[in-house]
Amino acid sequence: MNIDYLDKANEQFHNKNYQAALENYDLAIRHCPSIPEAYYSRGLVKRILGNHREAVQDLSIATILNPKMVLAYYYRGVSYYEVGDFPYAIANYNHAIFLDSKLANAYYHRAIIYGELGHVSRAIKDFKYAASLAKEQKNNYLYKRAKHAQSSAKKLKGSNSYNKTLLGIFKIGLLITVVGITIGNLKYINNKLNEGEIDKTSILEHFRTNNEQL
Repeated sequence: MNIDYLDKANEQFHNKNYQAALENYDLAIRHCPSIPEAYYSRGLVKRILGNHREAVQDLSIATILNPKMVLAYYYRGVSYYEVGDFPYAIANYNHAIFLDSKLANAYYHRAIIYGELGHVSRAIKDFKYAASLAKEQKNNYLYKRAKHAQSSAKKLKGSNSYNKTLLGIFKIGLLITVVGITIGNLKYINNKLNEGEIDKTSILEHFRTNNEQL
């Protein structure tokens, strides 16, 4: 059954056995091609393996099957950033924010792109709002990171080293953020599958709530 494949794939993902997880996500989708979470999770695996274009394809299918899947837009934005498609990355962060205005990480990562494109004022504004949301959500790590980026952006405004410094901040922060959110969501799905509760609504509600906290 596709549930068995999903269960196994999520466990393998948790154990960082990405290639095996990918194979089982393939089987799950082959047996039941209408579950958005399967495409979403496979897209995350492909991101980790560096296949960003393929990740975009899977995440796009996930958004077609469930247009309100916030994290699919968010991670698609991350993958677009990785391949240098900044306008598409911003568009996806914009839509993720439209669906969940409390998604602090989307503001933070959008600010990075604004900075690289030279839109310094927009970058500072997003860093500031990301810090405000992070403080409200008691996400101390993101709060400190956003405040530091905001301060750095102000100091480096107009400097040639601005883009390089922001990129360094982004690369370190993005790795920790993406891994943390991914593992948290897949643990939740895995628990639901083990309990026999593959309820789309409850899982998507978890995604939304989890994003408010990270």
